[in-house]
Amino acid sequence: MTLSAIDQLVEIASLAGREIIERYPERQFFGFTCSYWPEELVLTAGMEPLRLFPTNTRAMPPELPSFSCSLARGILADLKGTGLKQLAGLGLAQTCDTMQCLGSICHGVLPGKVLELVPPVLLAAPGAQEYYHEELKELWQKLLGLSGEAPKDDKIAAVSDLFQRMRQLALKLDELRPKLPSQLVASILRAGQLMPREEYVPLLEEALTSLADYEDEKNDKIGILLSGPVLESDSLYLMIEELGGRVLVDDTCTGTRHFAQPLSVGPETGGSTSIEGLLEQVVHRHLTMPLCPCRHRQLEERSQYLQGASQAGVTGAILVVRKYCEPHAFDAVPVAKALNGQGIKTLVLELEGAEVVGQERTRLQAFLESLG
Repeated sequence: MTLSAIDQLVEIASLAGREIIERYPERQFFGFTCSYWPEELVLTAGMEPLRLFPTNTRAMPPELPSFSCSLARGILADLKGTGLKQLAGLGLAQTCDTMQCLGSICHGVLPGKVLELVPPVLLAAPGAQEYYHEELKELWQKLLGLSGEAPKDDKIAAVSDLFQRMRQLALKLDELRPKLPSQLVASILRAGQLMPREEYVPLLEEALTSLADYEDEKNDKIGILLSGPVLESDSLYLMIEELGGRVLVDDTCTGTRHFAQPLSVGPETGGSTSIEGLLEQVVHRHLTMPLCPCRHRQLEERSQYLQGASQAGVTGAILVVRKYCEPHAFDAVPVAKALNGQGIKTLVLELEGAEVVGQERTRLQAFLESLG
């Protein structure tokens, strides 16, 4: 029996990186860990971008201290196994101290295959755009060295259009959140970070056609704003739904923020036919898209952005902090204060990984009951 587009996407979202590589043996996959990694350049260079999610959040590889986040520990443990040795390359954006350390360690795990990128920390700083453009130019040459492929202009344009289309469709999916189970939206978006993008876009288009007519039998859910780091499973989304909530705004690193389009029109926002145009497109998007806690433009911008996003029928906010993640822990304090001041009751929830059990469930239940 042929699976529907929705079922195919949900099934893909449940797979680990090594399983994706096994499913598409004819493809060259390039692993990456962060939304600030330029997927467009990877695909243009002839490799498939594959976001790496940890399969064991309790892993303790000796190269990293135990107080490193489970994302870094889990990814390193997976890279040291046999399943990811076939990666054509690995890209790490230096967004925090832990990821910078992980990048250094990975050179010994995948020799000659590790590329590092340092996006500007202060995105609005004088010279940030010029610096980042030069950083991406150097990265592009290294990607070509890994793939050995020099793309033609028509391929550059096709990749540019593909990613623009994918992000437009992801934002259409985001508009359907009020009537869709939170875990379904999360799975569909996660699939777009795992499978070949040329296959994802038509499946997402087909799925949206079906989802547009989807009507949840329950319309009394409590609207939630969810903000936080990488969530590699649906556990938290399922728990929120089970306890009577619904994620109406997903500001996680693997949610809608990952697919955000530029906030303003920049040079060659689509259809770039030259590598210079594609580089400018990436620079503009990364410098203007909604901030993660590891990047800054001005002191209160994260709080202001989430206060604006919370207007979409939100009653409460859940700020997830991955254990030992300092940027998200620091960010949660001013953001919670701003949201509480706006009348949006806020819960700061620390998790080891993405799974919600025991005490975390109790805290979530008490929080949602206080909203209801």
